[in-house]
Amino acid sequence: MQGNGISIKTETWCDRDEHNLFEFFLDFNEWIESEEGASLREANGIDGLAQPSKAFYAGDREAYNQSFLEYRETRRYEVLSKAYLCEQFNDDHWFQRNMDHFDQVVGCLEKGTVVPFVGAGLSVSGGFPSWKDHLRQQGRTAGISQPHIEDLLTAGKYESVIEEIEDKRGRDVFIQEIRDVFSRVGKITDITLRLTELFNDTIITTNYDCLIEQAFDTGLKNTVQIISGKNALEKPDVDRVTIIKLHGDINIPGRCIFSKNQYDEAYGIEKLDMSLPIPKLISYYFKNASLLFLGCSLNNDRTTQVFRAVKETLKDTEILQHFSIEQSPQDEETLVERNAHLASLGITGIWFEKDRFDFVENILRLARNELRYRGVMPKINRVNREG
Repeated sequence: MQGNGISIKTETWCDRDEHNLFEFFLDFNEWIESEEGASLREANGIDGLAQPSKAFYAGDREAYNQSFLEYRETRRYEVLSKAYLCEQFNDDHWFQRNMDHFDQVVGCLEKGTVVPFVGAGLSVSGGFPSWKDHLRQQGRTAGISQPHIEDLLTAGKYESVIEEIEDKRGRDVFIQEIRDVFSRVGKITDITLRLTELFNDTIITTNYDCLIEQAFDTGLKNTVQIISGKNALEKPDVDRVTIIKLHGDINIPGRCIFSKNQYDEAYGIEKLDMSLPIPKLISYYFKNASLLFLGCSLNNDRTTQVFRAVKETLKDTEILQHFSIEQSPQDEETLVERNAHLASLGITGIWFEKDRFDFVENILRLARNELRYRGVMPKINRVNREG
């Protein structure tokens, strides 16, 4: 207010009770006001109030903070699969590793060094088939024996399936099937929305569909830049979200990388050629960012071969830590082997219960909330603007 030429600032509730800090605990406040928080509201005499979480925060900060710490611990235990991992492997060894690895990825998110690397697993949740299922469909459309297709898929010879389809029916048939399936409008899921909350600069994907750019569609023009396939080294636009589609964009199917010959051309004939655009780009991000793999198999595909080649070249040179959120094997021997395989690529595993793919979104949500608790949201990652 102002009187006699003197400006007097009136203290508000926000100033007195640090309302801005209250907003950092959005998920906890929503929980307080949900059915799950009914017993807490009753115990603290705030049930029935218009905004019980705000009344609790302002009226009894000590009790609010204690309840928050209990809530936070419970949520971490749930999302990081404490019950499952402890029961499945007889003690808390792998759960403690999960806790450590989760805190490490949150630390990298806080620094702004994380770039998500999105595989086919995320597109499946959006209504698209896995690449293996799609090749089955391709084989049927091309009239190739299903048992023969299954034998090739079981052996991991995905590129051979494409090669046989093109040899028997021609590339046009293959491309038409690709267009029919992957040009559909996908379903925006919670996990794709988490991507838009956590990452506002660069996303890398091996998928052909448009699900990620759909999630970033705010109705404004030119908010997203697509860099795809052979144009992998195109300079990113600093004013837009950059989605790097390593193997092409379904909107230009003729330039997508599908067959063995095309993969050879993109990655190297007979042996990996790190001077080609796509391996060079993958190598750059592997060296300069913390990659977070979501929905990726990380077996012996072409991109994994690049990671291994870079890791071997760097030898003992310190690199940024990479992470993969993936389902846990059900026996410890297999988990140990998988963990070692990821570690050999410089990748740290964060595990969830087998077939509980909803936990991927839960883990990303938990990471977002942890950043809020620290009073920050993800910094814009600038690794691709400086190289």
